[in-house]
Amino acid sequence: MGQGRILAVAAVCLLCAGLFGYLAFEVLDEGAFADRAMATLDSDEVRVEIADRLASRATIERPELAGSEAMLEDVVADSVATAPAFRSAFRDGVAELQRALVSDADAEASLLVAGSSAVMRAEALKRLDLTVPVMEDVPLLSLGRRGRERDLRRLAPVAHDLAGPLALGFGAAGVGLLVLVVARGPDRRRALWGAGLAVAAAGGLAAAGVTAARDVVLEGFDTGFGDAVVGSIWDAFMGDLRVGALAVCAAGLVGAAAAGGPRPALSTLLAPPVSRRGRALRAAGLLAVAAFAVQVPELVLHTGLVALAAGLVYVAAGDLLRLRSATAGRARRPAAAAARAGSNTGRPRSSSRPRRTW
Repeated sequence: MGQGRILAVAAVCLLCAGLFGYLAFEVLDEGAFADRAMATLDSDEVRVEIADRLASRATIERPELAGSEAMLEDVVADSVATAPAFRSAFRDGVAELQRALVSDADAEASLLVAGSSAVMRAEALKRLDLTVPVMEDVPLLSLGRRGRERDLRRLAPVAHDLAGPLALGFGAAGVGLLVLVVARGPDRRRALWGAGLAVAAAGGLAAAGVTAARDVVLEGFDTGFGDAVVGSIWDAFMGDLRVGALAVCAAGLVGAAAAGGPRPALSTLLAPPVSRRGRALRAAGLLAVAAFAVQVPELVLHTGLVALAAGLVYVAAGDLLRLRSATAGRARRPAAAAARAGSNTGRPRSSSRPRRTW
């Protein structure tokens, strides 16, 4: 296997390691899952959605409250969702939901905020002078056991058990392949340059994929309010993955630029391959990109933008590193000259020219 193919496999391994690691430690972990769910309460749209669900379910159980549903929504949105007791109960309910998801695909999985009805009743009496009868807490959402939801729920326990080991395995494989390329490559500097690009490719693909996936998910909601609610939830759970992936991509590009790799030239990138096989592969790749652009335009767009930004960062990092190297070289020259002059002090001057005699 050539060096380029090894680096490509290493990039895929690092990409899988990052995705599985984030899934294991930032999404499927009970504490991290609850903390990220708590962060969604900072969104006004999420609080309004919670208020709407609590108030509507309360009026379903108590039809006499139907005329006060709008006022109940305002009470919940303004105070209940921001009250410390509600937030604490909300976190406990999210943790219970997470445990149900990762333990048994057929278990009851609902987000129930204990005491939410009592808090809503107290706030309604205090703020609106409205008497709300005692009623049981109603779940904010319930995950079904049929169709697509059932398929996703069956994946949750498997993902919870395998995500961590898969992250470690893919990470070790990716790092091992990079070390192999650097250790056994004929040109150490070029091998380091390729390793940096492999790391950058893994981070860039992860960032572009997360951004495109967000757009695809939001396409299923035809209202701006629904987009805002789902977007807030997506950002709370997946936003840090995109930021981390971009940071990894930038670090890999800086490392590649520090290795002194070649600067990209547009004419070289657009030049047709010499071999017939190379031209056929490039044509197939361009057709695949065109097909993806029609079917999934967000993925192609964001991948292209990340690639463009990566190229700009690579060129800028190379220029800055060369500028710093040149500045340091100019600063060392006077010091070296002064040292040489000091070492020659006290020595008799000798001339190679013979003394002329008359």
